[in-house]
Amino acid sequence: MPRSSVSRRSRGVGRRIARAASAMDCPDGTNDADPNGEDAMIRTKPENPAFAAKGRVERGLEALRVTLGVYVERNMKKRYGGRWRQYASRAGGGRADGELDVYAQLKTVLDHWREVFSDDTRLRKARSYVSLAMDARNSAAHFAGRMSAREAIRYLDAMRELALAVGGGAQVKVIGSLYDEQLAEAGGEQAAEPRLPGLEEPRPAGPLRPWREVCQPHPDVLSARFSDAEFAANLALVDQGEGSEEYVDPAAFFRITYATEGLTRVLTSTLERLAGKGGDPVIGLQTNFGGGKTHTMLALHHLSRASEAGYRPEDLTGMAPVFEAAGVAKLDRVRRAVFVGTHKGAAEAMHAEDGREIRTLWGYLAWRLGGWEAVDRVADSESARTNPGSERMIQILRGAAPCIVLLDEVVAFARQLRGLEYDAFHAFMQSLTEAAAAVDGAVVVGSLPESGAEVGDEQGLNALRRLEKIFGRVQSAWMPASGIETFEIVRRRLFQPLDPAGEKVRDQTIRAFRKLYRDNPADFPAEVRERGYAEEMRRAYPLHPEILRRFSGDWSVLEKFQRTRGILKIMADVVYSLWRGESPAPLITPAMLPFHDAKVRTALLEPLDRAFGPILQSEVDGEQAHTARIEARRPRFSKTRAATRSARSVFFATAPHAGVRRGGLTGSELRLACAQPGDQIAIFGEALEELARRSAHLYRDGDSYWYSPQPTLNKLAADRARDVGDRAADARIVEVLREEQRNRAGFPRVHAAPDNLTDIEDRRATALVVLPPSACHDPAAGAESSAVVAAREALERRGSGQRSYRNALVFVAPDASNIDAARQNAKRERAWHSILKDPDLRDNLTGAQTSDAEAQAKRSREALLRSIRQAWVHVLHPGSPGAEDGADGAQRGYVVRSTRLINRGGAKGIPQVVWDKVSGDGTVIAEMGPQNVIQSLSPVWPDDRPHVPIETIRDWFASYVYMPRIRDDATLYRALEKLIEDLAEPYVFAAAFDEDTGTYDGVREGIVRVARASGLLVRREAAPSPEPKPEESGAGEGETTGKEEPGSGETEEEAVEKPPARFFASIPVEPDRAGFVVARIMDALLVELTRSPGSNVRVTLDLEGNAGENGYPKDVVDIVKANARDLKIDKNNYGFEI
Repeated sequence: MPRSSVSRRSRGVGRRIARAASAMDCPDGTNDADPNGEDAMIRTKPENPAFAAKGRVERGLEALRVTLGVYVERNMKKRYGGRWRQYASRAGGGRADGELDVYAQLKTVLDHWREVFSDDTRLRKARSYVSLAMDARNSAAHFAGRMSAREAIRYLDAMRELALAVGGGAQVKVIGSLYDEQLAEAGGEQAAEPRLPGLEEPRPAGPLRPWREVCQPHPDVLSARFSDAEFAANLALVDQGEGSEEYVDPAAFFRITYATEGLTRVLTSTLERLAGKGGDPVIGLQTNFGGGKTHTMLALHHLSRASEAGYRPEDLTGMAPVFEAAGVAKLDRVRRAVFVGTHKGAAEAMHAEDGREIRTLWGYLAWRLGGWEAVDRVADSESARTNPGSERMIQILRGAAPCIVLLDEVVAFARQLRGLEYDAFHAFMQSLTEAAAAVDGAVVVGSLPESGAEVGDEQGLNALRRLEKIFGRVQSAWMPASGIETFEIVRRRLFQPLDPAGEKVRDQTIRAFRKLYRDNPADFPAEVRERGYAEEMRRAYPLHPEILRRFSGDWSVLEKFQRTRGILKIMADVVYSLWRGESPAPLITPAMLPFHDAKVRTALLEPLDRAFGPILQSEVDGEQAHTARIEARRPRFSKTRAATRSARSVFFATAPHAGVRRGGLTGSELRLACAQPGDQIAIFGEALEELARRSAHLYRDGDSYWYSPQPTLNKLAADRARDVGDRAADARIVEVLREEQRNRAGFPRVHAAPDNLTDIEDRRATALVVLPPSACHDPAAGAESSAVVAAREALERRGSGQRSYRNALVFVAPDASNIDAARQNAKRERAWHSILKDPDLRDNLTGAQTSDAEAQAKRSREALLRSIRQAWVHVLHPGSPGAEDGADGAQRGYVVRSTRLINRGGAKGIPQVVWDKVSGDGTVIAEMGPQNVIQSLSPVWPDDRPHVPIETIRDWFASYVYMPRIRDDATLYRALEKLIEDLAEPYVFAAAFDEDTGTYDGVREGIVRVARASGLLVRREAAPSPEPKPEESGAGEGETTGKEEPGSGETEEEAVEKPPARFFASIPVEPDRAGFVVARIMDALLVELTRSPGSNVRVTLDLEGNAGENGYPKDVVDIVKANARDLKIDKNNYGFEI
């Protein structure tokens, strides 16, 4: 690129940045730029839409800041007076006396909603806009080059409505102008963009309101600023004044803290102890990782410093009742000593000042409680690194009282010590606890892990056991959060308090869910209909209690899961994803957990077996997951995402158990996790059942489902199916096609996938030729289609010669686009068959797995049959060539025509559906009328020929492709009989023609049976008058009886023509050709005999074997007898003789 171009581009970018900054400085939209100068020309150039949208949002936020600042200051002053800025919320590091930016203003409104702003009716209606404006600020502040027009329109609309609610005046117009600009750039399609409801317009009655319109997440959740570190709440950093506001500021901390019974007990006891009114001197906090120990210490830390921070008990949410219960009005200044064992290494100095260093725990605690003067009291022990004893510690604690010592991660610290230092540490801990018990106003609180997995090595475990004994001597029992308390902790940490209107919506939602459970008692667990469950729903809202129950129960068994902290981390990601995705759900149920979201997926998988990662994406929730593919095929599932919701619920409930059967999700539990008012309850079970048939990791046993890292039989079947080649798949398809030919429908004969197409017998009876899988038909390929080429081969050749009866063949070919589905089903069918036939594998299967494998094998056979029937849909037959068929058709004397048939669901056999098609559209004629015969013979029967042998007529129909294709000879015979029977037609029947005399023998008209092809069809004008019917003689020559004898009207010839009533045959068969010959007999004789109405055919197969003097070996005898039993041959009808 030329240098000048680079320079111009750089200057352009710089000017755009400058204009954006200018716009931020001038929120009313004005600036001093020359409208006719260079900037004006630059503005005409197209700008990145995302950057343009971000610029408008930033200008809107600045306009909102101007009007919201006045409103926030006015209302905060009413509540807190001139010290209101001290109570205002700010970003971390913000000056307490500085002006509030738009983030601080919005966060102040959210944090002080109940105490300050909820009484304002207009702002109460606009509360959701406050959260959206906060979302807008976060999106602009953390802009990464992406902001859609739709997002910008939503943000600007929310800011405009919020500004209107707080009396924004001119700034409302500024934001409205930015909104109109953004809308115009988006294409002006205002109706296409969802508008937020106006303040003056009531929301119409109807479905339950989405939770996101009712319950606002905390700002840090909306801004995605949360992290493991945030929820871990590092006590050492908070002690230094570092961290997010929610953990550093006492008022903000207690706003997000739910006072559980255990926490209330610890706080009350500590207040009593610090105020000299009793209380426990030593408190031990012991739970698993993430059980709330550090959060309790933070509460004690903030409680002890609230007074010096200027907070009264009533300023701290939920603390006034605690002070009242302890009988304490307020706390005076409390000295604090905080030690976190993981904050610094054991070999590092804990504190250094003016050349002095502190390297022991006792020296550090002395310095925190009494400065260097207190350190001097333990100087010898500090230097020798030995325990100073309880006497010295009593002096220090008494001088610092009221005081509190907070010891976190002490086991982790002890693990780093060796030898004498390790022993001295434990001795000091015992001295410290004894000293605290001896000093009024002194409290020691220590945290210990509960499980050995958290302590690391053997020394850590030894340290834990010793510390348990030390704290156990004097400690007060502490209860971690459990049961319904966890609901409140999670809800309060993630969501802001509900206002009265929100509480009404919450109660309405809970009533709707409760009604769903009551109206369908058999579909849900019994406990959800109990009154206590309604209270759980109320406390957990907008989360469904099932989410928190699963976390507290199923997930708590995982060593890596951090209980409350783990729940908060996962659910913060969930809430953020659902909020940004504009979730319409009235409640966040397990089925709504967005596992497709990368952050949610990562947080969820962290404590699980690593094998669950690909399972989650490929089977549960992803663009290419099994669930998505099922929903794409089934619109009924797609509408409600039933498959995805069901799979999410099962995964969430069962993955922590790593595939153990006892962790399965039952049908009632599935419906509880998925169903919402208005859903079809049964659809989730149906979707899961279909998913279980396809999944490689979803197990089922009766009514229980679970995911496991171990592949299911589905996975084994899929692997084996991949090992089946196309040739083997085609061979299996051919087997099925040959099974299909057993039911020939209306065809006299069916040839299914013959090995050699030229071996098809050259007979007049119409044959259906089912082409093999290799002969696919593609209509777009025309004459070059594989099916057409194969049909030509069969039509033109019979063995080494030519085929005579071309018009007797009809073909059906597979569709080129459907054959692959049939092959895949053939491979799956072979795979399941091999599993059932594998003795080593079958012996290791459970009863449920065996039943499942048998059911899957049956379903795979059915699927194979359906897919084959749905693939063989092209009917091909020879036809007369036309001018449009070109020289090739004229040269061959025929063209191959094709039509497509429909076999819905593969319900009908191939011969049947083809017969229905060809007999319906006239491709094959089963019954002909006299006129059809006359019209058909007209082109081939010369006018100068008075007669034609019926044998010749029969060959014409079977040979000439321009003649109608008749089913068989019998069809022609019946048509000729009707023709001769009609005396108005110009044809008669003759038995023969004498060439020498030129006369006809046996001329007949009227009812004549054309039982064989030896007669002639004669034009009436060429034939003599029909022979009279001779009278039969009476009782004697020259005498008459005077009456007719029964049957005396029949002539001798007519008597001869009476049809035979019985057929018999005895046919010797060579053993090596038995199968072939029997099939020929079935095709040529048996089927024809059974076509006659009332015919009763009996077939007896005689089989005789003779091994001579040697006799048959025992294995042969056993096998033959076993096979005879399998064939259900009567034991009286077979046997061996000596």
